[in-house]
Amino acid sequence: MRSAVGHSVPVAVYLGLILIPVVLALDRLVFVTGSNPIEAIFRLDEHPLALEAVQFTFIQATLSALLTLAIGLPIAWWLGRYEWKHIGLIRAALTLPFVTPTVVAAMGFLALINQGGILASIGIDLRNETGFIGSLSASLGIENMGHIIALLLAHAWFNLALVIRFVEPKIATLPPRYEDAFRMLPVGTSPLERLRRFWWPMLRTSILSAFVFTFIFSFTSFALVRWLAPEYWTIESLMAIEGGAAGIPGYREDVSLLVLGGATLQGIVLLMALGMAGKWQQKQSYEIELVSEHYARKTIGKPNLLQKIGMFSACTFALAPLFLMTLASVRIRDRTSDSYRWSTEAWRYAFDGNLTYASVPEALMNSLFYAIGCLLVACILGFFVAQTIHSLEERNKPKLAQTIDVLSMLPLALSGVMVGLGVLLGILKVWPALFSWYALPILPHSMLTTPFVVRILLPAMREIDSDYEEAGKILGYNQYQRFFRIKIPLLKPHLVVAAALSMAFSLGEFGASWILLRSGAWDTLPVLVDQLMSRPKYFQLIEPIAMATATVLMCMTFLLFVIAERFRSHQGGGF
Repeated sequence: MRSAVGHSVPVAVYLGLILIPVVLALDRLVFVTGSNPIEAIFRLDEHPLALEAVQFTFIQATLSALLTLAIGLPIAWWLGRYEWKHIGLIRAALTLPFVTPTVVAAMGFLALINQGGILASIGIDLRNETGFIGSLSASLGIENMGHIIALLLAHAWFNLALVIRFVEPKIATLPPRYEDAFRMLPVGTSPLERLRRFWWPMLRTSILSAFVFTFIFSFTSFALVRWLAPEYWTIESLMAIEGGAAGIPGYREDVSLLVLGGATLQGIVLLMALGMAGKWQQKQSYEIELVSEHYARKTIGKPNLLQKIGMFSACTFALAPLFLMTLASVRIRDRTSDSYRWSTEAWRYAFDGNLTYASVPEALMNSLFYAIGCLLVACILGFFVAQTIHSLEERNKPKLAQTIDVLSMLPLALSGVMVGLGVLLGILKVWPALFSWYALPILPHSMLTTPFVVRILLPAMREIDSDYEEAGKILGYNQYQRFFRIKIPLLKPHLVVAAALSMAFSLGEFGASWILLRSGAWDTLPVLVDQLMSRPKYFQLIEPIAMATATVLMCMTFLLFVIAERFRSHQGGGF
């Protein structure tokens, strides 16, 4: 009985953490609008920008996912097929963009496309759309085409690791004898036929899963849209900008309808996408046997010159925006002479905080406080939720275990902006005093990161041999001793990865923090970067100060990424 209660408490706390703000926010929006969530979807046209935002959201997310596959699949193929020196460093370089905070990614691409940048110097002016890009935009009749191209490239850069993480391990661990046997068949002599009849069936679920997750992250993009394509609206960005006026009776009912209908539509799309990806991943786990990736690579051999150039270009593409952002923090433009000089002056302004409510050290301390709080809440709740699911599976209750597993993934169908609005409209409208609570951002940060903790720890718990538990009983260990002396040491690498990623996601979380903080002494580093970039650019150091602040944030997340990579095992074909 005590065991059942002990298992149900963390699950109840976690589900309450997720559902209470969302339910309260929905109740308030339904009261203000007089519409249920489904009706609100069909009333989105009452907001002047809503339909345009819906259309652009689907178009840019689909194009971003297709572009990411076009760039990522050749890289995943080369990385998985051939022997590479320092493959760990190559993987780390290609994975780094995905753990980079989105506001840092936005600053990196602004540094890449800015006037005087590398692309502008070779005639590709995506920022001001002069020259070739301007002519192309005029001939196709697409306004601000350069900004759209920059946004699609940024999404492809950010999500490149998803394609590699899903597809490359599957290629690297496929038994070479399968392909050798297929080559002996009449249809296996043609490369095109091998691609269509052999590789596509083998990689189909991995490729489709990568497409779906790339679509999801592009669909919910906020910071990249806000800074790279400011003339366009997505559902996410429109709800973020307009959402502060939602939930007020008798005021801007169109905004309340926007948030209610937009969040419902977004939630339905994300749930459907996650459901498809989950089904494909479950199917993939039973498809074929795997072999050692070292053995498979040894069979194929070393890459040729063209493949080495391609991999070098991919690593350059992955690292260039971050390098250029760091460079932009010490490269100051003199507007009187239209020349540039090198100086650390922007860093001094950033650390003094003369232009904002908080300096970089103050914002960093706020970010670290929220990240540590998120780590504690997410890891503790995530551990016990995963333990509950695993315990139910061992007690032969698969349906209940599967139900809790699905519910634990619910926040993945909620974007940062949706979670922030849920907290703002839900809890804060019922208990306004919470608005002055310094630790408030820990709540949405924990909601968004706990599912990743569950996904990291649950497979690890399933892999623990039950003989360890029996050996502990033979040694006379009680339940608590077996927990601390056996289970925790066996899970140590996975706990370190979960903790590092929880902190990294919290440090870089922008949407929910932007909704709840925006201005004040509690600003986090991502919010501080956004504040700086929002200021008028009459002072030539504004943008370099923002780049310096973003560089500090990048260094913090990079450190956590290195820790996570040090302990993460490389397993085939998963998220």
